[in-house]
Amino acid sequence: MATDQLVTSQHVLKAVMELDRRGSTKVLSDLEDLEPDLVEYLLESLSCLHHGLGKLGLSDAETRKIYRRAENTALVCIMAIRKAHHDLWRQDHGEPEPPPGPS
Repeated sequence: MATDQLVTSQHVLKAVMELDRRGSTKVLSDLEDLEPDLVEYLLESLSCLHHGLGKLGLSDAETRKIYRRAENTALVCIMAIRKAHHDLWRQDHGEPEPPPGPS
């Protein structure tokens, strides 16, 4: 089946590794500079999720664990698609692939 795939497993893996290395606070802060409206929506949605989990009677530790999982999932998705878009832009403009290693 033909696909117009943009995000590859490499993009996802690089995003996961970057998030692990830098931490969600730093990634969110940097992303907020680049995509303020998107990050505002993300933080509002995550806040609603956090309050909803609290209302379910989960412990504080369980609530934090689920919140962090949702936050990390969203951040990895955003970071991976941004990386894929950047790679596509570079290909379209004939720029060379960057050397492997930390970005």
